[in-house]
Amino acid sequence: MELKSYAKINLGLHVHDRRKDGFHNLTTVFQEISLYDNVNIREAKTFSCKTNLSSINEKENFGTIAYKLLKEKFPDIPNVEISISKNIPINAGLGGGSSNGAAVVKGINSLFNLSLTNKEMLEISSRVSSDSSFFINGGLQLGTQRGEVLKKISKTVIPEHVLLVKPKLKVKTKEAFLDLKNHLLNEDTHINLSQLLEELKNNNFNSKLFKNDFEMYVFKTHPEIGDIKLKILDLGAIYASLSGTGSTVFGIFPTEAAAQKAEAFFSPHYSTYCVNPII
Repeated sequence: MELKSYAKINLGLHVHDRRKDGFHNLTTVFQEISLYDNVNIREAKTFSCKTNLSSINEKENFGTIAYKLLKEKFPDIPNVEISISKNIPINAGLGGGSSNGAAVVKGINSLFNLSLTNKEMLEISSRVSSDSSFFINGGLQLGTQRGEVLKKISKTVIPEHVLLVKPKLKVKTKEAFLDLKNHLLNEDTHINLSQLLEELKNNNFNSKLFKNDFEMYVFKTHPEIGDIKLKILDLGAIYASLSGTGSTVFGIFPTEAAAQKAEAFFSPHYSTYCVNPII
């Protein structure tokens, strides 16, 4: 069985108070995009979960974690061989690993006719990673709490031309959260959700509701990433932002030609991807 495991971007990411479980509450808008990994699953004598990247540890792979969670619930399911061909860059804020985990949940459910409900797949995926639940249904969704409490956003479509620019830098997520704790978490963290959804519907991305709280830390520690965002805006993007806690900056452009022109500027120096939102 072969599945497409899509990436995501965050249209705004607000971090709130620290939870008792060690995570932070947040508010974000997830948008699934057309960049994807290929996930192949087939029955095998022994379990394995491998990728085409040697830097990904098999035991820590979210595909492995997803299978083990399903094995706990269904001890009689056979072993499988999972092969993941990575196209989504890692440590990028694009949710590739989380998406792989969700794809394994959906794939195993289908392959062995487990008859899991959508609610059950969401629950299992939430134990894989904070973002994995989003990829069960994908599209455009509002995420709250750890990001696993999701609400489908209907009758809203963002402009279809999105450019991703990925520098060869790795952002340290734990340090980013610590910095936020020192600088942002004592501020007013109320987000007017109805206003956010209304401005999203009107594609009004200039609102402060669509900022990414991690940008202050990331641009301070990696000025190059901040420069990329400014240049994307200079090249005609109607909105640009850091995605998640990773190093990727995305720009939403009014036309395909404008996105391609910007990609031509960045591609000699960085990994670039022209993608579309998935409805």
